[in-house]
Amino acid sequence: MAAGVLSVTLFSCNKSDKKPLSENTEAKSEKSNPSENQENLKLEFTGTDHFTIKNPKLKVSLYAHDPLLADAPATLITEKEYEQTSVPFTIDLPIPKDAASRIDPKAAEGMKYYVSIEWDSDGNGKAGEKRDIYIDHDKEFPNVKLNGEPQKVYLKILK
Repeated sequence: MAAGVLSVTLFSCNKSDKKPLSENTEAKSEKSNPSENQENLKLEFTGTDHFTIKNPKLKVSLYAHDPLLADAPATLITEKEYEQTSVPFTIDLPIPKDAASRIDPKAAEGMKYYVSIEWDSDGNGKAGEKRDIYIDHDKEFPNVKLNGEPQKVYLKILK
């Protein structure tokens, strides 16, 4: 059963199926304080490989999906760019407080969140290829909980 859940999760993580939030969403009032409308997800990135970083720019994204809906694409909740010159590192990813309401299709319960990274760490102009830093899905799938606690994400060098 665990393999089935993992395959459904991996299937729904297909990059071409990811569904971004609408860019036409109404902006919040200019008077509102951005920190009032968001929380932070503390992510601790770690790994055991020897990491050589030529390009420090990476993008971290948070997605949500219902693991019971195999054909439903994941919904992009938020993403942010960072610069890192070494591993391990910790970041605070701003999460909108209304993250659950942004998920499409709506799920009554059982929603799962996961993070992904896009990092051309070897500086060849293409992210996610051999010699780039990537999430170590073999060690642990990067599921996270939006509960205020630090979440650990394992990294490796793609071979």
